[in-house]
Amino acid sequence: MTKFGYEQKSFQSKKTNFVFAALLILVVFVWALLVSPDHGGLVSININPELRVEFINVGQGDAILVRTPMGKNYLIDGGANVPVTDARREGRELVHNYLRSIGVGRLDGVVITHWHNDHLGGLLPVLRLYDVDVVYEPPGKFETEAFKDFEAICSKQHIKRITTKAGDVLEWGNELFVQVLHPEKPLSGKEYSDVNNLSIVLLLRYGRVQLFLAGDIEEDAEREIMKYGEPIKSQVLKVPHHGADTSDYFRFLQMVSPEIGIIMVGASNAFRHPSSRTLSNYERLGTKIYRTDRHGNIRLFVGGKNPQDYRFKID
Repeated sequence: MTKFGYEQKSFQSKKTNFVFAALLILVVFVWALLVSPDHGGLVSININPELRVEFINVGQGDAILVRTPMGKNYLIDGGANVPVTDARREGRELVHNYLRSIGVGRLDGVVITHWHNDHLGGLLPVLRLYDVDVVYEPPGKFETEAFKDFEAICSKQHIKRITTKAGDVLEWGNELFVQVLHPEKPLSGKEYSDVNNLSIVLLLRYGRVQLFLAGDIEEDAEREIMKYGEPIKSQVLKVPHHGADTSDYFRFLQMVSPEIGIIMVGASNAFRHPSSRTLSNYERLGTKIYRTDRHGNIRLFVGGKNPQDYRFKID
């Protein structure tokens, strides 16, 4: 190459070519290690373009597994803790066994919506057996044996606990928006409805699809949440309090305006959930209902590219 006065020999040398190739490989490796999502394959991350939400059939109780597109796993409630023989006879899941069966080995976070046993009880073996980064819990304490066991397990396992209240935004990944809508203040009474109305309520959005996860809130809390207005409108609603008569205030349901309602309920339960009035309200809205007592485990897959980019799969 003598056209411009000097002959360039640097890239004609085999030694120079080898050094250049080695530097190129090094640059690519550093990029993969520091910038790529799975750190060049050195860290195993199950990247999936869809958000997956599993409404686990735990009978009369709640247990919801959120699996993010970037491979994080968050468990919301755990149902009741019952003997394996009872669970098999009743055809329902035990959450700690269910997680193992689908290959979930650790949890990035656990949400306890409130302290009743049909939400807390099944989380106790999960907290004992799995690595859990953090527990999100409602404000206040609840004097039961299950609550005392929960505190003891968290202390022994060195699990971080975060008291969660309205206005908090949970950092579950840049691809998700997760906001706490309720509660605003600690438990003030010991009545059953007081504890239900303490439930952590989450608004979860992925792309253009929104989920409203309502815990066991009753009408008082539903009315309070209505102050948020139009932004709580969601395609999918986890029906409050198993479809009980004390929940599902019609004006609240009109504001959420769900296309799909998920009722987490036990077959032939003693509370006769869901109530006929609740089912009638959803029928008036044109909301399609899925029920764990009839459909088993209910899996939601959200692409989020448009408001209709979601689908369900049932057992």
